[in-house]
Amino acid sequence: MAVVIKVSTEQLYTKVVSISDSIKVIQQEIANFNGLQHELAKKYWGGDAADYNYLEYSDLTKDMGPVLYGMMNKVNNLNEIAITYDKVEGYNKHAEAGLLPEDFLD
Repeated sequence: MAVVIKVSTEQLYTKVVSISDSIKVIQQEIANFNGLQHELAKKYWGGDAADYNYLEYSDLTKDMGPVLYGMMNKVNNLNEIAITYDKVEGYNKHAEAGLLPEDFLD
């Protein structure tokens, strides 16, 4: 017994856009926070306190880049899956209608 799974690529594309938009918001918020952190360090901290604050903040932010990079890779993968699925579905529809060229499998 064959199992057939159908996917709504519209939903996949919608999720790709939604997740991409969320990542952009996160990146913007990080940039805003970086600016505030820099401003705070210039205006209010000095000496050992400034050094400690900078090191603590650096430790916190160094892990954000790889996380965002990983999230974007997942978005790209999801987009590639949707594109591939659309292509295969298009080929299947053409095959059912007998519209594939003779050298299609070559």
